[in-house]
Amino acid sequence: MTSNDPSDSEPPFDPEEVAAAERLDDDIAAVLAGSARPGAVEPDLVLLANAFRRAPTTSTYAAVERQVAAARASSVGRWRWSLAQGAAAVLGLLLVLHGVGNMVAGEWLSTSLGEPYNQHAMVDGGLAFMAVGAAIVVASTRRRWLPVAFLVGVPLGLVLGGRGVHEIGVFAWGAVAHGAVALAAIVLLVTYLAARRYSRRRGREG
Repeated sequence: MTSNDPSDSEPPFDPEEVAAAERLDDDIAAVLAGSARPGAVEPDLVLLANAFRRAPTTSTYAAVERQVAAARASSVGRWRWSLAQGAAAVLGLLLVLHGVGNMVAGEWLSTSLGEPYNQHAMVDGGLAFMAVGAAIVVASTRRRWLPVAFLVGVPLGLVLGGRGVHEIGVFAWGAVAHGAVALAAIVLLVTYLAARRYSRRRGREG
């Protein structure tokens, strides 16, 4: 009795043909993935695989360029603000050291300047400098707090620098201390205004 199933009359798959088909599939996948080695696959296969690739549109290139430009601008902006934050931190630390010096070596400072020593004023002034300096250091850790460091530190630093002018030739250490505070205030002034101006310009362009 013969079977009526058509599949019984079909010949089995040739193992060599199956292996060749699998190799072809692997070659196509490698070409599409971009991992095929040059010369490892047939040129016709490369052309066939590339025909199925969809080239990016002009809008896609434009979007990528905008994203890259925005990332670069953001990086430059962060760098500018980091300079201002660093200047604020240095200014705050100098003010803290200024206050510590008033508290610890107030009598020596007064004697060197030829002024009467007032322990109460020196201690209170030292505490005030330390408090203001610490506040500026804390404000320098966040960009949104930096205006506080700018508004408090720059005027104070410039005033202290001006008060140290008369110490030149009289008390070198005092002139250096006041000059360092004034220099830090000037650096903060310049870096903060530059970063703010750049941010505003970027905002108008955006």
